[in-house]
Amino acid sequence: MPLMAVAFPILPGKTDEWRSWMEELNGALESLEYEREVKLLVLKGGPKYFSAGFEVADHLGDRAYVMHESFGRVFENMAKLDKPLLGVVAGAALGAGCILAAGCDIVLAGASAKFGHPEIKGGVFNPVAAVLLPRLVGRKRAADIFLGGLSLSAADAEKVGLISRVVPDDKLEAEAAVLIQRFQEGSAPVYQAARKAMAGALDLPFSDALRHAEDVYLNQLMTSEDAEEGLKAVMEKRKPVWKDR
Repeated sequence: MPLMAVAFPILPGKTDEWRSWMEELNGALESLEYEREVKLLVLKGGPKYFSAGFEVADHLGDRAYVMHESFGRVFENMAKLDKPLLGVVAGAALGAGCILAAGCDIVLAGASAKFGHPEIKGGVFNPVAAVLLPRLVGRKRAADIFLGGLSLSAADAEKVGLISRVVPDDKLEAEAAVLIQRFQEGSAPVYQAARKAMAGALDLPFSDALRHAEDVYLNQLMTSEDAEEGLKAVMEKRKPVWKDR
């Protein structure tokens, strides 16, 4: 299985679909631990909305506990994942959808895509965004977006580091396909080790982060056949023949 793609056609006002989709995604993320040949996980929305976030009623009563528990678990599973994540955003990615897209390792967005956290205007906020957004774009920019309820164009989202790259709307699918193909041509264990080294080091002091990355490199990456094959290919000036092990 060189690639796992999870569709994300969640529209506003679809509470039951949101809940079902989050459980599906959590199940997929948790099962990926045993899928050693997966090279990339793709989160992709519909042409109009990546996601408009939770329905207003989901912030009330028992629904709030259920929805936020499931949504928080998505990010806990994403943090533990050793496969790269690609977000492909067309249209609006607002509220929960905004932080879900931004939480991916690489995010491609169409030029007309919109990002933002309007929840503050309705008297609530997204707990995951409160924690993750400052880590992604810095405290000052996060406060402007999160506390100010700002809506950002794709170009502005790229400038502040919320997404990776903006492409013309009519070229989004093609650009995503090129990136996906690039991952398909690479080595699963090499991607997994590199992603684990990077993700696991993010919130550690530098010396601890470096030890973590070195441990992954020496004790996981360098025990794989593909690491040896990749180095030999460089020295022999040829393309590597990956075995995904």
